[in-house]
Amino acid sequence: MKSPLMLIFLTVFIDLVGFGLIVPVLPTYAKELHADGLMVGIVMASYSLMQFFFTPIWGKLSDSVGRRPIILLSLLASVIGYLIWGFSNSLVLLILARCVAGAGNANIAVAQAYVSDVTTLENRAKGMGAIGAAFGLGFVLGPAIGGFLAGFGIAKIGFAAAFLSLIDLILTFFLLPEPEKRSNAGKQRFDLKPQFIIDTIKNPSLQGSLLIFFISTLAFANMEATLVLLTSLKFGYTTKANSFMFTYVGLIIVFVQGGMIHRLVKKYGEKVLVISGCAILSLGLLLTGYASNQTFLYIALALLAIGSGINTPANQSMLSKLAPSENTGAVLGIGQSLSTLGRILGPVIGGYAFDHFGVSVPYLIGSSVMVIAFTIALKLPKSINLAQTV
Repeated sequence: MKSPLMLIFLTVFIDLVGFGLIVPVLPTYAKELHADGLMVGIVMASYSLMQFFFTPIWGKLSDSVGRRPIILLSLLASVIGYLIWGFSNSLVLLILARCVAGAGNANIAVAQAYVSDVTTLENRAKGMGAIGAAFGLGFVLGPAIGGFLAGFGIAKIGFAAAFLSLIDLILTFFLLPEPEKRSNAGKQRFDLKPQFIIDTIKNPSLQGSLLIFFISTLAFANMEATLVLLTSLKFGYTTKANSFMFTYVGLIIVFVQGGMIHRLVKKYGEKVLVISGCAILSLGLLLTGYASNQTFLYIALALLAIGSGINTPANQSMLSKLAPSENTGAVLGIGQSLSTLGRILGPVIGGYAFDHFGVSVPYLIGSSVMVIAFTIALKLPKSINLAQTV
């Protein structure tokens, strides 16, 4: 059992390394292809757009044809997407590369379903936690590796990501077995009737937490898409400097989520942490946009990372406890879909604002919407055990 879970960990880890490799250099590369800020946002949003569409497709298909075939197919798509990135010499090919890679890396639902299939109720949380750790670790190491490889040419990073995905594909083909018993995890999560989705979003007990998911992700993705443009323009940052900067942010988030959040939730409760996280993230975004020197920038980024590191897991915990026990997975799935929508819209809004209103405006927008999230968080229920109906 340990070997299959390790391969699932590796799959998610490589997905996030592949994403992290590209995040610090994608805007620079797009600029080399004569893209403006809006087009940079579109290039980044295309990855999340394909994830939005393909996550439920992979999840439901894996219920019917098997986890292993779908994981292999998604990994093959990732390899192809990153190879297109390596060979791309136009914005059209770059967007195509991100679309194909986004479709391939939308296999998180299958990875989670696999963990559910091969674990008992007692150790399932540990298995899901490993997926979360793979997310964090991949995002931290990805930018660092991307910064190192940038010295050999930005296009080479695409080939490196393709190689990592290919290694995972080969290992999965030879070592990953199909679960002995397969649940209907994909259909349970994604075969949701429109009325259930509408009722969930309209439910006063769930509405606040769901909105915070959307707003927080939009604000953070807005920052991701424009931060490299801002630092290159204001401080003359190179690709390596930007990669180090993203690694710094990722390390703080991992430290907060891995070493602090459990104790903070136990001591203060989810509502206090969501409120605090929204406030700190709002302040961090505002200060990042108006940082006048690098020291000030890194202080602002630390606040931004701490706010995000506190807010996201606390809000996820809040939503999981607010949701009816028989529909927890479905409600969390809706929350994840809203987060993905935020990741689609954030880069487009940020890129457009960067071009037409000024380099600091995307951060003013992000900070302002987080003030809205903060206001919503103040109205979250104090007792998260009372609202148990949808």
